[in-house]
Amino acid sequence: MNNVRAYGAGLAGGQFEASAFFKKPTVIFRSIALVFGALLWFSISKGGWHRLNGSSHHQVCLYGSSASTCSFASALGFFSLVGAVALLFLDARLESISSVPSRKRYVTGDLAVSAMFTGLFLIAFFTFWSKFSSFDLDEPYATGYAKFGILLAFLSTLAWGGAAFFSWRRYEEGAITALASNFDNEFSGLDGEVREGYGYGGSSEGVGAVGVSNTSYQAGAPPIMPTNPNPFVGTEGYGY
Repeated sequence: MNNVRAYGAGLAGGQFEASAFFKKPTVIFRSIALVFGALLWFSISKGGWHRLNGSSHHQVCLYGSSASTCSFASALGFFSLVGAVALLFLDARLESISSVPSRKRYVTGDLAVSAMFTGLFLIAFFTFWSKFSSFDLDEPYATGYAKFGILLAFLSTLAWGGAAFFSWRRYEEGAITALASNFDNEFSGLDGEVREGYGYGGSSEGVGAVGVSNTSYQAGAPPIMPTNPNPFVGTEGYGY
C-alpha cells in the first residue's frame, strides 16, 4: 500500500509532471468547463441584451425580459471560469501534498464545488430555454448569442458533471485506500506470536493458539496477484 497515493495525490515531495497532469479526466473536464464558462460570460454580456429602438439606454434581456436572468447568466459564467481556474491550480498543488487529511479536504471540496456547478448549470439551461421561448418583441433583434448561451449552459452541465463524477471516484477510492491502510496498521500492531499463529491447522487446543505448532497460511509463499495498472500512480495510470 505504500505506493498507492490516497485521494489521487502525489507522494511526499513528488514532482509536478505536466504531461500526466493534463491527461487526468478531472483536469480535462475542468479545462473544458473553464472555456465554456468564459464563452457564456462573453455571450451574455455581448448579445444577451437588446437595446430597444428609439432608446439609447433602455435594454431588455432576451430571456423573458428578465434582467435578473441575464445577470445570473453572466455571473454564472464568470464564477464558473474562476472556479475552474482555482480548482486546476489546487489540483496541480495536490501533487506535492503528502498529508492525507489535507488531500481529503481538497477532494471533498472539489466534489462539492463540481456538483454545485453541475446543478446550477442544469437549472440555468432549463431556465434560459423556457424564458427565451416565451420572449417576444415587435421589432427585429439578434438571437444568436442568446441561443448560444443556452447551448453553453447545457454543455457546461456535462463538463462539470464529468468533473464531479471523477472527483467522486477519486474520493471513493481514496477512502478505500485509507481504510485498507488503517487495517494494515492495526494488524501489524498485534503481537508477533499472534500474527505468526494466525492460520489454519493447530491442535485440539484451538486453531492458531499461541505456542501451538501449526501451519500458518501466512508462513507460505505470497500468492501471485495480477499486476493491473494502479490508477493512483502517475507512472502506471492517468489517475483522477
